[in-house]
Amino acid sequence: MKKAFLLTAIVSFGYAQEILLKEVELKAKKETFKDSLEIREIRESSAKDVGEALTKLEGIWKIRKGGIANDVVLRGFYRDNINVLIDGDRVYAACPNRMDPPAFHVDFSQVEKIEVIKGPFDIRHQGSMAGLVNIITKKPEKGFHLKLNASAGSFNFINLSPVVSYADDKLGILVGYSYRYSKPYKDGDGKRITEYANYKPQFINSKAFEINTYWTKLGFKPIENHSVEFSYTKQDARHVLYPYLMMDAIYDKTDRFNMNYQIDGISDTLKSLKFHLYYTKVDHLMDSRFRTGMYMRTDAESKAYGGRLEANLGDLTLGFEAYKRNWDAVTFLQALGISQSSIPDVDTESFGLYSEYKKNLSDRLRLVAGLRLDTTKTKADSSKANTDLYFAYKNTRSTSKTDTYPSGNVQLFYELQKDTELFVGLGHSVRVPDAQERYFALRRPMRDWVGNPELKPSKNTELDLGIKHSTDKALIKATVFYSYVQDYITVHNQNKVNSVPGVMNSQARSYENVNAQFFGGEVDLKLSLTQELFLFGGMSYVQARKETKPEKNIRSSRVAEIPPLKTRIALRYDKGSYFGEVETLLSATQYRVDTDLNEQRTSGYGVVNIKVGGNFKGFTITAGIDNVFDKKYYEYLSYQRDPFATGVKVPEPGRTFYINASYTF
Repeated sequence: MKKAFLLTAIVSFGYAQEILLKEVELKAKKETFKDSLEIREIRESSAKDVGEALTKLEGIWKIRKGGIANDVVLRGFYRDNINVLIDGDRVYAACPNRMDPPAFHVDFSQVEKIEVIKGPFDIRHQGSMAGLVNIITKKPEKGFHLKLNASAGSFNFINLSPVVSYADDKLGILVGYSYRYSKPYKDGDGKRITEYANYKPQFINSKAFEINTYWTKLGFKPIENHSVEFSYTKQDARHVLYPYLMMDAIYDKTDRFNMNYQIDGISDTLKSLKFHLYYTKVDHLMDSRFRTGMYMRTDAESKAYGGRLEANLGDLTLGFEAYKRNWDAVTFLQALGISQSSIPDVDTESFGLYSEYKKNLSDRLRLVAGLRLDTTKTKADSSKANTDLYFAYKNTRSTSKTDTYPSGNVQLFYELQKDTELFVGLGHSVRVPDAQERYFALRRPMRDWVGNPELKPSKNTELDLGIKHSTDKALIKATVFYSYVQDYITVHNQNKVNSVPGVMNSQARSYENVNAQFFGGEVDLKLSLTQELFLFGGMSYVQARKETKPEKNIRSSRVAEIPPLKTRIALRYDKGSYFGEVETLLSATQYRVDTDLNEQRTSGYGVVNIKVGGNFKGFTITAGIDNVFDKKYYEYLSYQRDPFATGVKVPEPGRTFYINASYTF
């Protein structure tokens, strides 16, 4: 790309230039399928977690369950249809309803940047069927550094985080801590979100979340061209309220260990060799002690460990990935008076080989191509699995399944003229059903919930087309995509097919394979109006349809939980050492709902946000007001289906004040 417009216009002072230059260099990369969000952009917002911060990128929405722990939705895909990783580590939710999605298990002070690949174009990680979100954490910089981060805002929100680091040519170490706390927020009508659910009076204004996070990273070079890095993070979340679910998190404790070893310059042919190893564990307890009505409790644990060996041969990269995921959950329902192995200690073991080839075919044309082959086995503990429920509703008692499948993609980038690039990508990727989708089993008073042991893997074949135009004054990028998903996994109402003693209900919520189509696109605009005035804009749209199976009670052709059209327009005045910005967010009404699952129409909305900020001699400060006109509104993805959903929509925050400050030494 020619001079990036951000560099020519925003940068007036050396400090701002240093920060923005790094962003420009990253965002000007020709791998157009990859987007990124920098820590500066995150720190300028009122976001409480990564899932909320990522909505600044086009094509990404969030699922809100409470004041924190927002889940990521990419082009209408969510849960295991996309990979959300931290430094390439697999961190899986322990909660069956994802109180604790992967992006929840990292603190902003750890984050350097977030990279996003839309579509099936990630070849390095098994399961990136519809995309990848990789959260990259900070490394220690040369010299001694102390960074103090502090944020405060409406509803008693506070976030304090000191980070200390030191690095020289041989050694680097970083240590950090973060504390986050808030009360339940209020909507535009002045009601706390806890007033919409069945909370006991004494807990309506209790703390919404309290989270302590500790982390350290150590790197050293034992000999020339060899580098080793270890990192460890511990997160302890307590008393986290989720109004749209029937239970709340009593605690959510996470341990994440990571090791990287790299050898560079081995030979003229073998450029580098990388070895990556990780272990993650999430221990989660949720119950309804803060609520009125029937008591329930789920104690769940999720573990994952794995690694990757990768060799760089210049234009060609070869790799091997392996991991094991274990998921176990026990649920107690007071109405039945028994504990049940709702997720019966399920192991998922996966092994994959991959290769990626990058080549400049001419001065204007580049090729990126990848191939991958995986075999994955899922196995439930047969002594814990409720095979009676499987048989009653799915006519099987199977507790294990092995799947072998290929993936691959081809991407072409063509420089049409000096400032304009075209790209086309065709990809095919697969993801295996998770432990909940295959082996979940829970007897309930009115309607059971059961997995489908015979589910097939979902296979996404997708075509992406796009154009990027960049000049000294503007950057415009537009992408359209069409995705055909064979054996997409959808929730449905399953009638009982076999009479089994003890299975009294006639229907259960379950999972079924259907073929589905997703299509839409994104537009992103950055325009320099004058030397200090900028216009930012973006638009995201997705629509999805699925085949019907009336015999399975799948009569609606609409795919559930598909977000509506959204638009962002912002005007920014920036002198480098200080700035001001006004932003408008618009969302269309969502009429396309899955009537089989009683989804409801959600009205569109428009809100206005403002913020100002500046930096001086190591100090950076941003202050803002979100939802300036205190509008009450709902995002379409503000409530979720069973197994533990309350069925109420959770409104977005009303007028919210915030201030973020940091000092770097």
